[in-house]
Amino acid sequence: MEPRQSDGGRSRAGRPTSAQAARLTERLRRAAVDTFLEHGYDGATMEAVARAAGVTKSTLYSRYPDKRTLFIAVSSWALTRQERDTRVLEPLPDDLAAALTLIARAILARSVDPDIVRLSRMAIAESPRFPEFAVSSQATTWSPRIQVIIDLLHARERVGDVTVPDVALAAEQFFAMVGAMPAWLAAYGIYRTPEAEDERLQHAVRLFLNGILTRGPARPPATAAAAAAANHPTVAEPGTARTAATAGPHVTSSTAATRPMRYQPLGRGGLYVSPLALGTGVLGDPHQGCDQRTATELVTRYLDAGGNLVDPTELRDADIHARAEEITGAALRGRRAQVVLATSAVAAPDPARHGSRNSRRHLRAACDASLRRLGTDHIDLYQIAVDDPATPLDETVEALDDLVRAGKVLYTGAAGIPAYRLMKALAASDRTGRARFVSLQAAYGPTARSVEREHLPLLAEEGLGFIGVTGAGPAPGSDPSGPGPGYPAIVRAVAARVGCTPTQLALAWQWARPVTAVRVDARNTVFLDEVLAATGLELPVEALAEIDQHTEPIGISGSGRPGRPTDGHPNRHPI
Repeated sequence: MEPRQSDGGRSRAGRPTSAQAARLTERLRRAAVDTFLEHGYDGATMEAVARAAGVTKSTLYSRYPDKRTLFIAVSSWALTRQERDTRVLEPLPDDLAAALTLIARAILARSVDPDIVRLSRMAIAESPRFPEFAVSSQATTWSPRIQVIIDLLHARERVGDVTVPDVALAAEQFFAMVGAMPAWLAAYGIYRTPEAEDERLQHAVRLFLNGILTRGPARPPATAAAAAAANHPTVAEPGTARTAATAGPHVTSSTAATRPMRYQPLGRGGLYVSPLALGTGVLGDPHQGCDQRTATELVTRYLDAGGNLVDPTELRDADIHARAEEITGAALRGRRAQVVLATSAVAAPDPARHGSRNSRRHLRAACDASLRRLGTDHIDLYQIAVDDPATPLDETVEALDDLVRAGKVLYTGAAGIPAYRLMKALAASDRTGRARFVSLQAAYGPTARSVEREHLPLLAEEGLGFIGVTGAGPAPGSDPSGPGPGYPAIVRAVAARVGCTPTQLALAWQWARPVTAVRVDARNTVFLDEVLAATGLELPVEALAEIDQHTEPIGISGSGRPGRPTDGHPNRHPI
């Protein structure tokens, strides 16, 4: 007990004041927590707690009759005391992203509190002995902050800002996603500055917003077809066709501006991407690219329209690829958290000195170089560009997994690889417990359908997402609004009847098939506006059937009609 005060600070008859009693309770709790954490439940004694608190055993026993009661009381106190944090009780901002960021900062602060971390581990270790304590502890520790998120999502759902199929599950996932960030970083021994932590936190908020189906303001539909489209869910199920019973009106850029993107998970992972991916590899071409100002305008317009997948891969020329990554990194300054950033490992300048394309040495060096050029600390989707028979697949899979474990890469994918080699790589990942590919990128379009023979069935079976690749826009000096050369008569004819351009028709045709995203390389804003407008296009089923009838390759459905398949290489673009 604290010594008797000579200034008359006692309440009456020598009893401590309420302030003195509160200080004594705090000292007892902290001493008990430290004792249990140091010696464990079995090794700690009431005598040791009393010595650590500087009180007599009789004083301790007058408050807690036995060790079990003391353990449950002090553990519950330590686990729940931060739930009274006033930061969560402050009025939340009107902006949904800002409100979630404020809540996430409070969750993150709680996750790194030493007492919380230590007591959580002890509660897990002792849960078999105290099952009732484990249940009540989880309820009191997790529920308050999750309830704040649930209330926020319910309020936004009522006003039509979001559509959430399961609000409680979404709130729990957000809490777990943010709360696990410190543990994930600590597991790999990575130190990050507060600014980098805040960027990752905002990136997590952005991904969550995509996952809970953020939608824009509603507008009255102009036609019956538009009314039916307005009732579609904001996020499309993977592999479902987006079609309309009748032909819609001509799609313009203003239509795209008012119609939100539909985000889909890339494979079975937790990465959600927009249906239109922006390829920026062409921006580094000194003859057909563009300056930094135009590149920044392209990226800004794409992100403002709701797109989130950016890929600067250029496989034909390593120098152009490097320049494209530098341009893309500069264009993304200040908006990195809004982007799912993808890139690929291009060929080594000298394989004899730097290793073959998919070797461990080259993949590590290529990834580090891409990180420097992009100005970021991690790549969301890192892809092997082509097949490399000279390197064992086990080595490639292990090298990519090492990059994931180091925190440099979040997800891995493949591009332009034969189906049997892709299956062998997935088998190697399963056999060794390494990170699996989540996606395949390959050329695809109405007249480039060779991937339908083996790749698409394989992707559906193994749960991988598919990113189709189309050609770049009109070359500099040509008519940017023209349909472009190479489209067959059937595509032009159907496009004229539907009321869109052949490019928009080719994109909408892909989105009606099991395609997660379509990558388009845009050189100018005119072409970008054209392809953005295609996200609001719904093809009639008759148009889809007519295109399939004239372009289906041999051996897919037994039609026997010759097609014009390519070899699936991502840089041999369909028409």
